[in-house]
Amino acid sequence: MQKNLQFKISAALKNIIGSDLISDDHIAIFELVKNSYDAHATKVEVLFYEMKTPNAKIIVKDNGKGMDYDDLVKKWLFVAYSAKKEGTEEESYDYRNKIKVKRAYAGAKGIGRFSCDRLGRNLYLETIKDEQDAKVEVLYTDWDKFEGNIRDEFIDINVIHETIEKSSYGVSNGTVLEITNLKSDWDRGKFLELKAALAKLINPNTRIAEDNFEISLVVPEELEKDSGEVLYVNRVNGLIENLIFDTLELKTTKITSVVSNKECNEIKTSLVEGGKMVYSIVEENPFSNLENVELEIYYLNRSAKVNFSRRMGLQPVEYGHVFIYKNGVRIYPYGDRYEDPLKMDNRKTQGRTRYLGTREVIGYISISDPNEQLRETTSRGDGLLKTREYFQLIDWFYQNLKRVERYIIDIVDWGNFLSNDDFINFNKSFTKGEGEDIESKDVNENILKLVESISSGKNIKSVELAPDILEILSQKSENSVQKSLVDITQAIESGDFDKNEILDRVHKAGLKVEQLKKSKDEAESELLDKLIENEVISEQLEEQVKRGLWQGAIIGTDKERIIGLQHQIFHSSGRINRNIKLLLRELDVTVLSDEIKKKIAVISLESAKISSIANFITKANFNLKATEIKSDIIEFILGYLNEIYISEGKIIDSNLLINIDSDGGKLVMNFVPLEVTTLIDVFISNAEKLKAKTISFILKKIGGRLLMTIHDDNPQPIPKEKFSEVFEFGYTTTNGSGIGLSQARDIVQNLKGEIGVDESEIGKGTTFKITI
Repeated sequence: MQKNLQFKISAALKNIIGSDLISDDHIAIFELVKNSYDAHATKVEVLFYEMKTPNAKIIVKDNGKGMDYDDLVKKWLFVAYSAKKEGTEEESYDYRNKIKVKRAYAGAKGIGRFSCDRLGRNLYLETIKDEQDAKVEVLYTDWDKFEGNIRDEFIDINVIHETIEKSSYGVSNGTVLEITNLKSDWDRGKFLELKAALAKLINPNTRIAEDNFEISLVVPEELEKDSGEVLYVNRVNGLIENLIFDTLELKTTKITSVVSNKECNEIKTSLVEGGKMVYSIVEENPFSNLENVELEIYYLNRSAKVNFSRRMGLQPVEYGHVFIYKNGVRIYPYGDRYEDPLKMDNRKTQGRTRYLGTREVIGYISISDPNEQLRETTSRGDGLLKTREYFQLIDWFYQNLKRVERYIIDIVDWGNFLSNDDFINFNKSFTKGEGEDIESKDVNENILKLVESISSGKNIKSVELAPDILEILSQKSENSVQKSLVDITQAIESGDFDKNEILDRVHKAGLKVEQLKKSKDEAESELLDKLIENEVISEQLEEQVKRGLWQGAIIGTDKERIIGLQHQIFHSSGRINRNIKLLLRELDVTVLSDEIKKKIAVISLESAKISSIANFITKANFNLKATEIKSDIIEFILGYLNEIYISEGKIIDSNLLINIDSDGGKLVMNFVPLEVTTLIDVFISNAEKLKAKTISFILKKIGGRLLMTIHDDNPQPIPKEKFSEVFEFGYTTTNGSGIGLSQARDIVQNLKGEIGVDESEIGKGTTFKITI
């Protein structure tokens, strides 16, 4: 007999769509600000209070349309429900707001609200609908309640509601999110990073004048330091501004391209030089699935870079490159430094001087509705879904990038825009070819030929050229290599030349070639190790090989694919560890058999190895399949700490200050890379859990062995009488699983070493000594 069954949802769903899915504090803030934007707020404040105390709190406050009780129950507490996606969001507008400028929505998945879980363990929500006689509705949520027993059902976990007489924050309409019991530490550096990132969240170039939206960052504890800063970029507090494209507008080459809706089916593209149009063309749209998108790409010449740094207070490479926005709101990670999802640098490496990379351009791609297939992945920070429409978007982007390259590299650098055979006379028709192949070309064809030459355009429907197009092109190519060589050749052939003048021209041409060579060398910097073959510099080569264990082995398509997997590995490993911890809470460790303990320890160790792989897989240059390698273990540990935790391109953003000290010794031995990296991760993870501020790794070679001393300044040092127990399975001073130090002991024993706890010389924190 058949009967109907229903799915049940575990309370663990909260982690999957909350702290596991939103993997970065900044992205969590963005999700909440995007919700304010979608609620038609004109102002949103992000406030941080008492950040150096246990009462630290994050507040996100907006003046949007707010919610009533029905909205809370039927929308906010309805997981994965999105009124934006259903199209009913506007129905809750009161008549006064019907005339407001309607925004296209930035989010439509119904899970952004769970970003609160990433930031803190407790949420106080206060909301007032923008209507007459509205009530103040309040929700209290303790996210830890969802982490008890994984067999608990999501719907059985209670959140507390009440209606109060007056807003605690004095707002008349809108929503306030107060997040407490924070999960991460925040310092001035992190606030400045957040401010810089928020500046790029909303695209200022695609907003219409009537659609006001302001973001303010408020951190009272940083006001004193702010008072001594002159540059906007160095101040934490204040209104978020993004003046980047205004800064560049008159100083460089820019291309804009707009793809119309499917009814018009056209693409209009314009190339602008220093604020003056070079050409503008309208073409038939060859991209059948692409509509309602536009881009602006700026070429960063030396003048533009200097102007940028002077106005913005930072180098262009620090700001980013090509950003992507959907309905005016940024999609990550496009544009982020060290991220190259559009594969520009990979292409530049292959093409050397012919192509532009992320250091030479800056700009944005803007996507407007409908474009349902150009949508963000559920896992924030992974970009757009790789659909057919996405690949057409990328093809269109490269079509425009190539037009900039044709103008900048071929014309400006080399002077190759027209050969003798392609000479164009704009004043009369001309003939080309001989005998039966002779052709007559009129003026319009000449113009079209020029545009096709400098834009690589096809199916051009209309053309608009600068009146002084030839003068512009001539001026741009005046200092090119080809022009310099032509001048030299003409002078020599005339027989009337000054030797010193010719040498001077040759010297200038050489400088131009040297400049182009420098550009090529920058593009090939990632391949430097492969180019060093001279035995005279063998010591430098040896040093590069040592560092090569941790330098850029994976690029291009492989890197993009692996980074996507990397996020999933982090999430899966986190869930394994969390469930081990929950399992041990349910069990009495003291009565477990040694066999069960061993099996749990193996599961935990393998999970830690998986997490460690995710840390360094995009950095490592050794054979990940190898069980064991023979290398300098001291250099390996130093490289791992630097590349993963410390360097500018680090993978893990830890709040710990990590110090390294080495006596410069070398110790070549056989070891398993994953075991060594897992060992390092265990101590850093434990220090973070114990609220340490610093951790130090001191490496010394004594005889034929490595002595590694690890000291942290956590406020809960291990009691001396417990030294003999700390490496036992299940021992913990926090609410953790008590497996980490047990893993560390097993790894050290596998390396035929010893590990122990020593009394801290400072009287605070914990010191471990490991001999391998």
